[in-house]
Amino acid sequence: MGLFGTKKVFCPKNTWTTLISNFAAGMPASWNVTFKSENNEAISGEYEEKRYALIFPQTPIRGDLRPQMVFERYWINAIYSVKVYPKVDVIAELD
Repeated sequence: MGLFGTKKVFCPKNTWTTLISNFAAGMPASWNVTFKSENNEAISGEYEEKRYALIFPQTPIRGDLRPQMVFERYWINAIYSVKVYPKVDVIAELD
């Protein structure tokens, strides 16, 4: 569990939802994210992870959602964000 407990974010289906958005953090960090559906439906959809090396944008990373994921912000990522686009309604639990 994170320093301030588990953060829960509702992510409606077929909608981009921001899970993580950092600006000028300057420290490495990682987030363990667990996706759960209310009706035990299979987790599906995609994510987009954006990093900036200092102030220079890097190529966004996209991939498939999985029930458990880890997202990493490196020390050089002055701006960092993660968005998800689930195919079913999910709750994201961030530790």
